[in-house]
Amino acid sequence: MSSSTPRPRWRTLVLALALALFPALAHAQSGTVRDTVAGREGEALVGARVSVSGTRLTAVTDPLGAFTLRGVPAGTHQLRVSHIGFRETTREVNVRAGEESLVALQLEDKPFELDAMVVSASRQSERVTEAPATITRVGTAELDAAVGNTFAGALKEVKGLDFVQVGMTSVGINARGFNSSFNNRMLMVEDGRVMVLPENGLPVGQFTATPKVDLAGIEVLVGPGAALYGADASSGVISLTTKDPREFPGLTVEVTGGNRSYRDLQARYAGSSGNWGYKVSGEYQEANDWSNRLTLLPGSRAREYQPGDETKAGYQPEVGPGGKLGLNWDASVLRGTGAIVRYMGTGKLQLSGGGSVSDGVGQTNVGRNQLENWQYNFAQASYSNPRWYASLYRAQSKSGDSWATNRFTNAYYPNLARPQDQRMTDEQLVAASDWPSDGRMYAGELQYNSRLPFFLNSALVLGTSYRRDVVSSDRQWLTDRLTGEDIEVGQFGGFGQLTAPVMPWLDLVLAGRYDAHENYDAQFSPKAGVVLRPAQGHNFRVTYNRAFKSPTILQTNFHIPDWSPAVVIYGNRRGFTVKKPDGTTVRTYDPLQPEENTTWEVGYKGVLGDRVFVDVAHYRSEYQNFMSPLAIIGDPTNLGLAGQGTNNPVWAYDADGKRLENLAGGPALALTYYNLGRAELRGTDLGINYVITPRINVRGTLSQIDLTKAEVEKGREESTELNSPALKWTVGAGFQDFGRLTGGFTVRHVDEYYFRSGVNRGLVPGFTTTDANVGYRLDRFNTIVSLGVSNLFTCAGRFTYADTDALFKEPTDEKRSCGFGERHQEMINMPQIGTMLFLGVKYQTR
Repeated sequence: MSSSTPRPRWRTLVLALALALFPALAHAQSGTVRDTVAGREGEALVGARVSVSGTRLTAVTDPLGAFTLRGVPAGTHQLRVSHIGFRETTREVNVRAGEESLVALQLEDKPFELDAMVVSASRQSERVTEAPATITRVGTAELDAAVGNTFAGALKEVKGLDFVQVGMTSVGINARGFNSSFNNRMLMVEDGRVMVLPENGLPVGQFTATPKVDLAGIEVLVGPGAALYGADASSGVISLTTKDPREFPGLTVEVTGGNRSYRDLQARYAGSSGNWGYKVSGEYQEANDWSNRLTLLPGSRAREYQPGDETKAGYQPEVGPGGKLGLNWDASVLRGTGAIVRYMGTGKLQLSGGGSVSDGVGQTNVGRNQLENWQYNFAQASYSNPRWYASLYRAQSKSGDSWATNRFTNAYYPNLARPQDQRMTDEQLVAASDWPSDGRMYAGELQYNSRLPFFLNSALVLGTSYRRDVVSSDRQWLTDRLTGEDIEVGQFGGFGQLTAPVMPWLDLVLAGRYDAHENYDAQFSPKAGVVLRPAQGHNFRVTYNRAFKSPTILQTNFHIPDWSPAVVIYGNRRGFTVKKPDGTTVRTYDPLQPEENTTWEVGYKGVLGDRVFVDVAHYRSEYQNFMSPLAIIGDPTNLGLAGQGTNNPVWAYDADGKRLENLAGGPALALTYYNLGRAELRGTDLGINYVITPRINVRGTLSQIDLTKAEVEKGREESTELNSPALKWTVGAGFQDFGRLTGGFTVRHVDEYYFRSGVNRGLVPGFTTTDANVGYRLDRFNTIVSLGVSNLFTCAGRFTYADTDALFKEPTDEKRSCGFGERHQEMINMPQIGTMLFLGVKYQTR
């Protein structure tokens, strides 16, 4: 049996003392680096990131541009400083143990950014090459160079986006397939505020209150974003950031005119005094937009109007007040915002608000809407510092005097009769076809981010949010018509993300969001990723995302038993049954449930030779529980409109077994929303930006997508229709400060594709368009004169009228025409568009 000698107590005491003194000893061997970061003209830069190369030490500048880095090891180091819109700077600093080192830093403007700073991918500041997602930043230079005076024009070259131009000022945006005429899969955010219309779930888009002159930048996250942003971000996020008064002071006035009677006036004024800042901006814009006329076949489809259609049984030319064929295509918007800012040390408190009033034409799955006096407004209070972000806001949208053109047309032609049988005045017809809405959103969010020194200096983001929607249809077209009370829906969410540098060259990303919705089971959206960085500026990643999309109030609470004498529309909260006239059950529709999307993605981002930025990603997405567009489930005719085949009428019943009836008491042509089908798609997004010189760049994007699997009942293929081109690409070039000139061009190509969404069915012909812009600086007058031309030269496929079979897929590109001023179409049942010219003058002082 062996014996052991007890360890002397003094050794234990020495060890304990060493452990206790180790932090102090380490601190004694380190120093502090602090000072300020300024822009080219000496203005303080808030939000600049300062890091010590070779360490995990990072600081972010406060509203005064100040930063402090503590615990920097003694010795000579390289400070790396970066800020959105500025050229990254590296500065050598000598750190002495126990002392402070002052390093004043000044950044220069960067005309073409290769490795821009972004925040949307991880909800914290990071470089594009570090972000574990496909993300694109559009800075102020790109916004200024974009043709047209709306922010949407700057999104044409964003990789992975479906950009659909439907007018002089109106566009549609989608990502990675499954588009529709009423698409709500992309989330829009502005200054941390969710920009969604509560009554229908659509992005605010062109109704935004913020003029382009007050936008500092846009970030576009392509792919599922629910793990951080919730249910509205199943396909991606578009995040707008407005200009800070202290960082962007002075007066800006921009006047623009163009063809089709386009007129636009924008202005912004901002400044600061001591710890206070302020800004105000406004815009008025109008144009005689591109136009077309449709012929409607109630409940099924629409097509371009052809003379004599009103004499054909069942066809109704789209009409407006006075029996005038077509719609009023004069589009206009009046918008404005204002803000007061209090700078508080490293934090900033901001009170802001704004509103807009818009006129125009909007497309839906069942027709088109005449938008008149549509109103949107918001009020927001937010506080932010390097660690915390808090926001409370209220937003409201009101439909004003808008009305549905297909309802007006159906009422104008009672019982499909001739217009001379009309028994209602124009005022009565408009009143019968309006859809008053008042949607209010009350929301708040709290977010915290930090570094964890005890855990490899990992980056941690935690947050929580609450949102309550209150919607009224003035007791006309939603279920408040039944209850007599406004519809209220609340949802709570909590999210977090941890980015752990487990190795100097390897990051592990874990994120998740829990969402509790009053109408559905709670949902969890996880995200996991591995990011490999073999060298600075290079990033290989593999990520997993699961996202979901909750039904909107429109999809669950629609309630119009008198859409027309023959048609009824109901939301799907309790389910429906479809039967033959003899009582045989044909189909059962369960209550609407959230749609799910699971995506695997592999990608690479890197800067090659400090001149070329490459971003490529390949993804595979699996969808289930598709939410259909508004679709027919009950068809008492013999036309097969419910997918049941011709000469086979079917009737729809609600969850209580009551037949859905028309105004005459017979079986109705019934429309609703439903879950149906599974699908798998694969795709690749590629973006390249080559900076030839500091003032000249060329760039390109390419996106390919393929629907590899679709499982859906026969006759219900619409629910899994891709509705996106299999191939699209852009090629462009730009130059900055070439003497006094700035300019560029973009060529955009979209392959033809089949589109089916409600009444909108047919082939979208392929097209290739060219945009160009040039600006000339008059430095003496602080003025820039700019000329932008969209669709300068176009090659377009032959347009196809899609009023025959719903699956008609005849190629359209066999006959292509090219030329200056050539028209092309980007959305079924919306106008063909031609050349758009914009000549503007911008005056700007700081």
